[in-house]
Amino acid sequence: MSKRRRPGPGAVGRLLLTSMLVSAWPLQAAFPQEETVAPVQPADPISLANEAAAPVVNAVWKPQTFDFHYQSFTTFYSCSSLSEKVRRILVELGGDEQTKVRVSGCESGSSVARMPLVRITMTSPVEATPDALAELQKSRPVRELAARVRNDRSKDVDLDAQFPALWKRVSLSRGALGLSPGDCELIEQIERKVLPKLAVRVVSSDMRCTPNQMSMGQPRLEVEALAELRKADAASAGRKKKDGT
Repeated sequence: MSKRRRPGPGAVGRLLLTSMLVSAWPLQAAFPQEETVAPVQPADPISLANEAAAPVVNAVWKPQTFDFHYQSFTTFYSCSSLSEKVRRILVELGGDEQTKVRVSGCESGSSVARMPLVRITMTSPVEATPDALAELQKSRPVRELAARVRNDRSKDVDLDAQFPALWKRVSLSRGALGLSPGDCELIEQIERKVLPKLAVRVVSSDMRCTPNQMSMGQPRLEVEALAELRKADAASAGRKKKDGT
């Protein structure tokens, strides 16, 4: 009958070390090393920076009346809601408060039109270039006659009077001005049919409207529009220019 040998001191030490390592492993798993998180970069205030650095230009008011047919495969508006939405966009793009939008093609203001006619009457800033000033001088007699008939000498007569203006960033993307994916085709048609008639330049356009489908993430359109510089802003800009800042 063989005798069982007792483990020596060295073997006991090895057993104790192994036991300690095994028992320590769950502690390492329970307390992992802290991850290094990259610092969050602040948002680039591009619109504020652009407006702050935008040079002030001389502008004049340009009156005009034009229309376009709105045709959609996805979203249909009542005449009243379409009129309100288009007017809100035009005022944001520099149109004065007298901007009027009339929509025809509905039996009543609340009914939905399949292909309504949108008629826009507005006055908006344009840069005071020689061509713009010459055009205003050419139409001045007509404006003066109309003012005498109405017995109302409004700013329509003195449209060639120059005023300070600047290019400001305007977003016509989803979430701005109450726009949603259902407005994609409307913004797409405004880009093609309305913006070329205004002092507006496209900064970025990623319009991808899908007929008969809601295009999530749309519309995507960023522009710069010439807008009247308010009197307070004009005084502040004048002081900065005088101080050389």
